[in-house]
Amino acid sequence: MLLSPVNAQNGILLRGVVQDTTKVGIPGANVRLIAGKDTLSSNTDTTGSFSFSNVRSGNVTLLVRGIGYSAYHQVITLKDGIMEQSLPALVLKSAALQLNEVVIKGRVVPMRVMKDTVEFNADAYAVHENDKVEDLLKQLPGVEIDKDGNVSSAGKALTKIRVNGKDFFTGNVKEFISKLPAGTVSRIQFIDDYGDKANFTGIKTGEPQKILNVVLKSDRNNGNFGSVTASAGTDKRYGLNLNDYLWRDLRQIGVNANAGNTNTGAGINTNSNLGFSYRDKIKEKLIFGSNYNYAYNKNESIQQSLIETVNPQGIIYDKSANTNSSKSNGHNLDLSLESTDQENYLRGGFRGALQGTNSNAINESLQTGVVRRDLNTQRSSKQDNPNLNADFTMARKLKKPGRIISAGVNGSSGLTANNSDLDNQIKYYDPKTGVAVKDSLLNQLVDERNRTTTLNANFTFTEPLKAKDSLVKRSLDFNYLFSLSRTRNSLDTKDRDQSGNIRDVDSLSNSYTSSFSKHIIGINYRYETKKLNYILGITGQPSLLTGAYEGRTDRINRAGFNFSPIARLNYMISTKSQFNFFYTGNSVEPNFNQLQPVRDTRNLNNIVIGNPDLKAAFNHLINLNYNHSNPQSGSNLQVGLRGSVTQNQVVSNTLLIADKLVPDSLKNFNQETHYLNTNGNYNFGTNYYWSLPFGKKYTFEMIGGINYNHRISFAEEVKNIGKGVNINQRVGLRMNRKWIMLHTSANYSYNSNRYSIRSFNSNTLQIWTFNMDSRIFILKSLVLGVNAAKTLNQGFSVNATNPFIINGSIEKTFFKHKQVSVKLEGNDFLNQGNNLTRTVTDNTTTESRTNQITRYFLLSFTWNLQSFGGEN
Repeated sequence: MLLSPVNAQNGILLRGVVQDTTKVGIPGANVRLIAGKDTLSSNTDTTGSFSFSNVRSGNVTLLVRGIGYSAYHQVITLKDGIMEQSLPALVLKSAALQLNEVVIKGRVVPMRVMKDTVEFNADAYAVHENDKVEDLLKQLPGVEIDKDGNVSSAGKALTKIRVNGKDFFTGNVKEFISKLPAGTVSRIQFIDDYGDKANFTGIKTGEPQKILNVVLKSDRNNGNFGSVTASAGTDKRYGLNLNDYLWRDLRQIGVNANAGNTNTGAGINTNSNLGFSYRDKIKEKLIFGSNYNYAYNKNESIQQSLIETVNPQGIIYDKSANTNSSKSNGHNLDLSLESTDQENYLRGGFRGALQGTNSNAINESLQTGVVRRDLNTQRSSKQDNPNLNADFTMARKLKKPGRIISAGVNGSSGLTANNSDLDNQIKYYDPKTGVAVKDSLLNQLVDERNRTTTLNANFTFTEPLKAKDSLVKRSLDFNYLFSLSRTRNSLDTKDRDQSGNIRDVDSLSNSYTSSFSKHIIGINYRYETKKLNYILGITGQPSLLTGAYEGRTDRINRAGFNFSPIARLNYMISTKSQFNFFYTGNSVEPNFNQLQPVRDTRNLNNIVIGNPDLKAAFNHLINLNYNHSNPQSGSNLQVGLRGSVTQNQVVSNTLLIADKLVPDSLKNFNQETHYLNTNGNYNFGTNYYWSLPFGKKYTFEMIGGINYNHRISFAEEVKNIGKGVNINQRVGLRMNRKWIMLHTSANYSYNSNRYSIRSFNSNTLQIWTFNMDSRIFILKSLVLGVNAAKTLNQGFSVNATNPFIINGSIEKTFFKHKQVSVKLEGNDFLNQGNNLTRTVTDNTTTESRTNQITRYFLLSFTWNLQSFGGEN
């Protein structure tokens, strides 16, 4: 008999998972357990998992069936004396059903929602022959791709790419989605990922990353794809691109090279890039991965800014123009080894980076208000940034089911070496007459070297607890984490007079060392069922901040201790709805600039002096999220609440100090920024996303949110409370038909900022944006693209226009398999592009406008080569 009538604890708890050939769980599969004449039956959950309780030991037969998959059966032997046993993954293969050329198709379910995953079925969307994954993503509700190719889902940026659940080539989302053919895709998944170790152990800590997982069709798991593109256009625009990617199961080889100057970001950019990647199994269960990338960037920019700084003595207005020219070269190398089986997980990695930048800049600053002076600064600098990072992680499942140990260590060392030649010319004015009365010249040579070394180590032990219900898992997690960050900074400042004589300036030079270490000791209780998972725990966080300044006898030695509860909850209200909650707290050390006690005069409009008496801050973070979806219709509602409170926040204290270089009668001041700790900083907000498909081809969307932040800063030792309100609201409509794909939206943004320190008009921005993006399929081989955006700006202090940006393209493909395409595109037909930004920091508001590429036309030739599953 399979069932025991006495007590459920007398039998075996058998767990398993049903997956497809890409190792993705299959929901709704039927699993039968047969022993003689007795049969137990169960269906897999949304992750493909199933379990049977109270099973007797001995030989039993498993029979698994799933729609669209071939039936699976296996005879297994259950060992006596082991009360909880797990099966290796049961893999189902795809099956096609055809009857005399009549294909029977069921209703396609467009989406489904699992605990940490939102999945879309590619068959529910229009995919044309030459489309890339990027074109498929643009049809999915809640997915946004900006003009630079960056992808976000429900407002969260995607940071990583995987294929069939495994890391793929470089992991560059933007690069990948523009290359892989959409016709190879079966499903698109957006996953809240807590890392590979968490996927192995089931222990989730911290906030997750949003990653993209592309599940390929079963006959497209092996193949290669690539293209060669050459472009030329007006205004000396050009582009060259070569890429080729090949993979055979775990073996992945990729090469990518490009060069061009069509980047429409801030400034005029010339970019080139060369990358290689290789990933393969070198021994049984041992996977080697590598990636090398070289990048070159040249940027020519002209930026106009208006900076307003509020002070009890009045407002400082700083109108500036900055012309900058920079060239940078970067090398990045990434190596990894990974081994995973049912019982063990091991991973080691090494990353090296070398970045070098040469730049020349001229800044013309005109200060008015409380301070009246002109500052012209010519700066040339050379910066080198070598960085090394290594990590090792392991986890092991012990003999007792549910007992797990895991450990990890990570270390890094990075150097920033910056040599600058600063030539300053200052013009002072008589405060009564407003007449320019004095010029001052100051030429400084600044050599700064900043090395930061970090070490992090963690250990976790999980002990399972007995549960009366065999479908409930309970456990205790014992956690320990050690973190050390050490910074050594040397700043050497010299003056050069008009005769070329150079002298050291000891008062502006220093050698300073600081370190911050903390221990996090915690215990968590975990409770897991099919519907409800939660973690409750507490951590103690002792910390120590030390520092020493060369030439001073006093030392920093400041200890701190914080208690913080830990709480995480995920509740599957139903198959359509789920709720999750997360709270954590952590210590944050002051950075070097906030600690070092020497005047930093590289920006004479804002001299910075650190405070070695600072304490470490402590952040409290809370998130609540609700998700409701209808898999049949594809409708989805997501609502989130978030908030944070910071104790001992490091904030600025700006002072106006009389300038020692000018006579007292001129009453001219320098602004100095000092730092101190304070409480009272917090922010909270909410956001929502709602999509409603209708008429099979249309989707209505509403996206919005509101955020309030309460910021404390000081000016002349007087507390300044900044209150900021940000409101965003967007409505949109998507239409996906065979002959046209259209996405339209209207967005309203409201941003206000008020200060308590002085009564003045609130800095309020209101921006309306209307967007339209379309692709029209005139013929199978002829595609017309049109996108337009109208922006209405209100409240900017800098010269802000209301641009109407219109872009268009027409593309023609040739030959049977559309290997060749010719594309003519135009960018910003009306030549109205601009680049506006606003930032608010403490008691300072900065608005900037930067030049950018606007109108140009480009003709491109592309040759596509691809082969999947033996098809060309």
